[in-house]
Amino acid sequence: MIVQWCIKGLALPGDDEARALVDGRSGISSRWLLKYGRVSLAEFATRLTEQNLDRHVNHFERKDPATGLPFCEESPFISLSCGTVERDAVAKTNFVHTARHTALWFGTQFGARPEAYLYTCWVVLAPRPAVSVHGVAEEIRDLNTYRRYSPFQTEGEVTAKVYVPATQVRGCEKWTWDRGEGRLRKRWEYLNPHFTEPEALSNVRELI
Repeated sequence: MIVQWCIKGLALPGDDEARALVDGRSGISSRWLLKYGRVSLAEFATRLTEQNLDRHVNHFERKDPATGLPFCEESPFISLSCGTVERDAVAKTNFVHTARHTALWFGTQFGARPEAYLYTCWVVLAPRPAVSVHGVAEEIRDLNTYRRYSPFQTEGEVTAKVYVPATQVRGCEKWTWDRGEGRLRKRWEYLNPHFTEPEALSNVRELI
């Protein structure tokens, strides 16, 4: 197993809601959990499937045949940014896509909002695909493991399942657009007093 640092970029109504996600101790929840509240372990098996993972990664807004709703409204998976490297064989060079840049892109809703909230957290990765095991995340960015082509591979995604426990969320950062400098800047950071450092576990992997 590998411990991986990640960042989740969210668009939230304001600072109070951003801090409440940390103080509420509920962690980072999937849309499925947010919609239905309590879900049984028996339901995990019906939702945590390879087909649903593919829908989450590659067909996020396509309607689910079973419900008639866009899959994004009921996905049990959570996209986390970890950074990745894209290789351009023609140019003979590598391009680094950082986790923070990707998280800001999603947190600002692709540049439509002037601010974003970033949550730094850690998850446990399995060395092989284990979609049905909710306690470990899937390393979608790893082409050695997930070999099927995806146009979103450069987002450096690691996919958690159902929720990321609050004790694994280090805290929240608020980033806003600085008109003078023409870029996003960090305005404040709010740390989780109940955060558990992952150093007790081995194989901690840093962000790119």
